[in-house]
Order: sequence, then C-alpha cells, then structure tokens
Amino acid sequence: MNDFGELLYESKTDSNGNSYVFIIMGIALIVGSNFIYAKTMVMIFGIVFILIGLYLFIFKRNERISIFEHAIILTIKGQELLIDKEKINKITYEEIKVRSSPVVNYYPVLMLKNENKVLINKAFNSVVNKDFERVMKSYV
Repeated sequence: MNDFGELLYESKTDSNGNSYVFIIMGIALIVGSNFIYAKTMVMIFGIVFILIGLYLFIFKRNERISIFEHAIILTIKGQELLIDKEKINKITYEEIKVRSSPVVNYYPVLMLKNENKVLINKAFNSVVNKDFERVMKSYV
C-alpha cells in the first residue's frame, strides 16, 4: 500500500447504517411486544427486522473506501476498485435533501478522464463526516 502514498482517509461506506437501524428496530419491537396485546405478531415483526438487519450487515459490511495521496480504493462486494488520482478529471457532488431534515447531504461523484462516473456511497454535510468532506474537497 506504500505505492499509493500516505493514507488520508479510510472508512466504511454508508450502506452499513441501514443494518444497524433494522437490528435496533427489531430489538425495540421484541421488547415492546411485552407491553401490548398482540405479542406474537409484533415479536414476529421484530425477528424479521433483526434478520433483515443481519442480512444487510453480513453481505454489505465489506464496502469500504480508502483515500491515499495517489489513489482511491473502493472495496465493493469483495472486489477492489482502484482509481488513480491522475485518472480523475474532477469531483462533483450530488445533493440529496431528506424531507424531514433541513440539512442537505452531499455524495461525491468522481468524473474520470475517460468520461466515466464513479459514485462514492459516503455522504457528508454540515454536521457529519467533516474529515471526509475536507479530504474530498482538497483531493483534486
């Protein structure tokens, strides 16, 4: 990995967040089922939510991003995608606003010199992932 220079940023992508939410909701449903009349139905929903969360966590957990001085490595579904810094023409940002939140999220899109686009599934905004934002904005 020393061929790529110094490691600037390394993290998992945003796809793991959904698995944690499903697992927590499943546990909450199972615990909450003790306080309502239809215990069995809510408990089944809780178990289904936990199973969905575990499925997402097991099969999506290996998606990572590593940003080095001279390359970006995306690990998607067990395969590494190496993008040299020289092949990146510019970095644009997709703006996504959630209805219930006043904060706008930005996802970086790498515009390569061969006219291909690579979306990085890691959001940043004015509240979260400030290190990622700083690295991406100073990269090219």
